[in-house]
Amino acid sequence: MKTVKKSWIIIAVVLIVAAAVGIWSATRPEATVEVIRPTIQTITAYVEEQAVTELPHDYLISMPISGWLEPITLREGDPVKKDQVAARLDTDDLKDHALQAQQRIAVLETKIRQTKDHRLENNAMVETKATVKAIDETVKAAEAKLVASLAVAQFAKSEAQRVRKIAEQDAATARELRLAETDARKSEADYQSDKLQLAALKTIAAVSYIGPKFISDYIARKDFDVESLERQLEEARAQLDMEKRNLARAEIKSPVDGVVLQRHQTRRQFLPAGTPLLTIGRLDDMEVIADVLTQRATRISPGDPVEIFGEAIGTESIPGKVLRVYPAGFKKISSLGVEQQRVKVAVKMDKRPERLGVDFRVYVRINYARAKDAMTLPRTALFRSEQGQWQVMTVRNDRTSLATVKVGLTNDDLAQILDGLKANDIVVARPSREITAGMHVATQK
Repeated sequence: MKTVKKSWIIIAVVLIVAAAVGIWSATRPEATVEVIRPTIQTITAYVEEQAVTELPHDYLISMPISGWLEPITLREGDPVKKDQVAARLDTDDLKDHALQAQQRIAVLETKIRQTKDHRLENNAMVETKATVKAIDETVKAAEAKLVASLAVAQFAKSEAQRVRKIAEQDAATARELRLAETDARKSEADYQSDKLQLAALKTIAAVSYIGPKFISDYIARKDFDVESLERQLEEARAQLDMEKRNLARAEIKSPVDGVVLQRHQTRRQFLPAGTPLLTIGRLDDMEVIADVLTQRATRISPGDPVEIFGEAIGTESIPGKVLRVYPAGFKKISSLGVEQQRVKVAVKMDKRPERLGVDFRVYVRINYARAKDAMTLPRTALFRSEQGQWQVMTVRNDRTSLATVKVGLTNDDLAQILDGLKANDIVVARPSREITAGMHVATQK
């Protein structure tokens, strides 16, 4: 009897234990999850990228002309003022060239004055015209004398013929005949002589007419020479102006206030025109250039606020704003070897740290959108469904369930929930594949 009773007691204990184990198994949570509730706060959507400092433009100081460069004493980082002499050329050759141009001008001016002086030609013209007039008068006198000689010769010839006739009748002596014939021949000879003399005078007169024409042509030739010399004088003056400009260019001045970014030449040497000497930049014009993914760049607009930070900046970030988004993109290989399409975004800093230079590495956070009083969740709480919808895992009465949500602004940390959740809903902070809908879970904040 006691043995039977003891057996029933053992069976009862086993049944009670089995029931307790079953109840405990049925009510034991399958997992413990960390949960959160949505937070009402301001969310900012941003793009965070590496960037580099750049100058939108720099100023290259180069050799204005070919010449001997004096040693440049400025070094990288040295400040310069506008119109400060940054480099010098040897001026000895330049001064010689300017002096030669001045001497050439003086020589040409003297030649022009001499060529314009027609006093000798005018005197010669007066003398030549007087000579022509005198020769003309002599020709006229010779013509009159020739007429008289012709008359005398004709009279002597007729007289000789008359004497010959009367001599044939013995009315004149032989001596009278010889005298008449001699007078006739002499008169004829005088006539021929006067005729030749007139012809010679006419030849001289014809030649004398060339004298004034020659002098006039010579004066015209000198006037043409004056025009040629005046053009040469203009060229010489232009050459002098150029030599003076070259002499002024011997002092090569800075075009702006800035600092020396790079020194290309240092020692004394002969260099051709255009050789780079110094590169000067205005650090106050510095911009920060970030390479942003094109799909994100479409959300960025000029004027968007920017935070610039990094070791080159210091412990505190610097505010800035977007200046421009470049219109053309480019391909870039990421550190993981993925080809990406990116576009440059220029950012202007509100202030520049004193030691921040050009081509320094920094980081930028471009805030392109903002929403106040937004319901937010950490990005870790959201995941995509197989259909691509945003979802979260909620917990109600210690049971998990899926909730599809509509997402607004996002950043690296938070996401704005537009629809699908209430402010008092409990959400799994870090859902995983092991946590499925309908699970019995324990929660911890």
